[in-house]
Amino acid sequence: MEAKTRPHRAPAAAHQQRADGSSQEHAVVIHENDTPRGIAAENRWIAQNMPGYRKVGQALIQGQNGIYDRISVVGPHGDRKEVFFEISEFFGRYNGKLLGAE
Repeated sequence: MEAKTRPHRAPAAAHQQRADGSSQEHAVVIHENDTPRGIAAENRWIAQNMPGYRKVGQALIQGQNGIYDRISVVGPHGDRKEVFFEISEFFGRYNGKLLGAE
């Protein structure tokens, strides 16, 4: 009896990029449709993933693949890091509507 074989395929997770916020390419994507909720989600992510760090700066970056917040944080021992968030879904929106749109 002939055995059936199939090509080996890596798990899907192996093909996904990690979203650790270390760069634009690895930005944490915020899925909100409202600016205040989006900012709150950024703050929650920092609190959960970087305990003891506090925000000390922010820059808005228009990238080729979206709009990003680059948040500068400082840790309890003075170490400084930057965290990238992809914010296209909520940037300039309030309750799902673009600010200034009628």
